[in-house]
Amino acid sequence: MMLLGPPRFRSLFAIFVYVAIGILFTIIFISTENFLPIKIRVDMPGSLEHVPYSDTYNRTKLALLIESRPLPHLTPLLLHFLAVVPPEWPFLFMGSNESIERINRSASIRHHTATGKLEIRVLPRNLTMINQEDVSRVYTNEWFYRALLPAEWLFNFQTDSMICANSGQSLNDWVDQEYTWVGASWGKEKQYGGNGGFSLRRISHVIRLLETQLRWYREGYEDQWLTERLAHMPGTKMATGEEEMAFSVELVPYPKPLGYHTGWSGKLLMQSVWSWRKDRDQIFDYCPELKMLLPMLPEADHEARGCWKDWIKGEDPSTKTVCTRIGQHITVPAGPTVTVAPTPTEAQGAQIT
Repeated sequence: MMLLGPPRFRSLFAIFVYVAIGILFTIIFISTENFLPIKIRVDMPGSLEHVPYSDTYNRTKLALLIESRPLPHLTPLLLHFLAVVPPEWPFLFMGSNESIERINRSASIRHHTATGKLEIRVLPRNLTMINQEDVSRVYTNEWFYRALLPAEWLFNFQTDSMICANSGQSLNDWVDQEYTWVGASWGKEKQYGGNGGFSLRRISHVIRLLETQLRWYREGYEDQWLTERLAHMPGTKMATGEEEMAFSVELVPYPKPLGYHTGWSGKLLMQSVWSWRKDRDQIFDYCPELKMLLPMLPEADHEARGCWKDWIKGEDPSTKTVCTRIGQHITVPAGPTVTVAPTPTEAQGAQIT
């Protein structure tokens, strides 16, 4: 006890011990909380309408659909493209009051417009899209492409086209190759070209062309007119017909393309692609979304009341329906009228939109 000294020192020693114990307790039981996992609070929204959309869109890219007709498949087709096209692509829909009213019935469409993913514009009164000449006049005007700036890459699709969700390709794969124009191939041997109804266009190159070139009335379809001139303009890069086969199928068969383009709202199918039942089965197995475009191809054994056999020709004895093979209308009693188009050789250079 003598080592502790007088009572005054013993009191100071006791205070020191208590303080040391308190500091040690703080280090062990309090500061160790900093080393424990942090609890994360997750708020589950009650409705998608209240989810703040944090994604940003790449304004150098733009997916465009122009349609003035209030078609039954317009809304599901647009929603399908919105889902399959890479998420950073913004969309622009231009239509009539009737077609806009139709798509706006969909809660999903309204959600996409609220988040900024989809912009909807009414077609100006002086801009008509009634026939092929109207379409070609719009798509060969410089002001039209300038109105789409700052976009550099324009993915133009129509209501008779389809992008396939099963495709291993992405639209961005084609952007990365920096083509001036990619469309549905018009032939494996073609050096350039491609249908514009499912196409990727480089806007700055098209504007540069239209600054010096003017299309006259009925001077060819817009995609033929543009690609013929873009191919001969310095600084452009045109996809060949063979390269385009993987992008979109219209005339030339390809097993697993990014998409398909038909014609006349799905009423015009190229014989080289659609004639054989086994080929159609393979197409629908890979891209079943196409069925929303093709009401004339039900899954019955006698498709389209006998007109879709292995080869589309001759007469079906059960329905007495005459089905012609090349370039003629197929008349189906009380049903739709379907055109079977020629093969690529017979329709070389043909334009179907």
